[in-house]
Amino acid sequence: MRCFDLYNADDGRDRFFLYAMIILPFVSSSCYVFDAWYHYIYHPPSRNYEGLLSTIVIVFIYLQYCAPIRSRYALGIYHILLWIIIEIANLGYLIFYIQQRDTFRIIIYFSFLILHSYLTVGLLYCRVLNDFKSNIIVENKHLFHFISRLEVILTIYIPIYLKIEYTSLTRNTIAYFLLFDFFSDSYHRFQGVWIKSALYLFVTTVTVAVATEWFYFTNNDHTYETISLVAEVISAFLCNTIIILQFFPFHFKTQHLQHILREALISMKDQHNNKTQEQDDSSTKMSMINEANLYRY
Repeated sequence: MRCFDLYNADDGRDRFFLYAMIILPFVSSSCYVFDAWYHYIYHPPSRNYEGLLSTIVIVFIYLQYCAPIRSRYALGIYHILLWIIIEIANLGYLIFYIQQRDTFRIIIYFSFLILHSYLTVGLLYCRVLNDFKSNIIVENKHLFHFISRLEVILTIYIPIYLKIEYTSLTRNTIAYFLLFDFFSDSYHRFQGVWIKSALYLFVTTVTVAVATEWFYFTNNDHTYETISLVAEVISAFLCNTIIILQFFPFHFKTQHLQHILREALISMKDQHNNKTQEQDDSSTKMSMINEANLYRY
């Protein structure tokens, strides 16, 4: 692993975590390949597994944007290898639906193929060519947060994936739900209309995708499934856009400005407390004077 030239570990990112951040996207993309080609090769009318494994772990594919690799040469190879693996999976689904002549799903998976390329080009431009740093940092606590949220969500989704009457392929909705929760933690640092608008739209489309997917599972109406898939494609574009935008520091309030504002707020609070204390002291003195005058008389 020395060839990766990792960034130094710190309080929120120990050495084990740094290795995990490099390995997990490969594990996730490999699961995606397995599910896609399993669907292509074994597609009986009665089935009890398709897409569950990759749906669980696909969120880690998106965490490649902050892979802790210092060498830009190694980083470029890293992103390109992941792109190849992911596109092999997308091609598995795409080829299957081309053979099935399902125009709608051909468009959906071709869109995913383009969008993953869009993300990879953005990462290569920002991280490899320009050496931009991530402004939304993933730490140990975030990784455990993803896992804990997955446990809760999957208790709902696993029984659905095991029902043979539903087509339960790889879906990104759970990943996007976790990611918009993660991105929203940094909202107080955002500035400018672009990244804020992207986040608001991302939250909206993910909510639509999740809600309509659930309506499809409960009502078995393919109209809801269609809406959910379209919303998922839009969510993919917005998620990739947020990941790319967060590399540009002008979308974030500077630490210096935040420090000035924090100091100003503390100063204003101290002045208010001092003024209140002075008023209290003045009131106390007046009361003492009045009492002294009363005793005098």
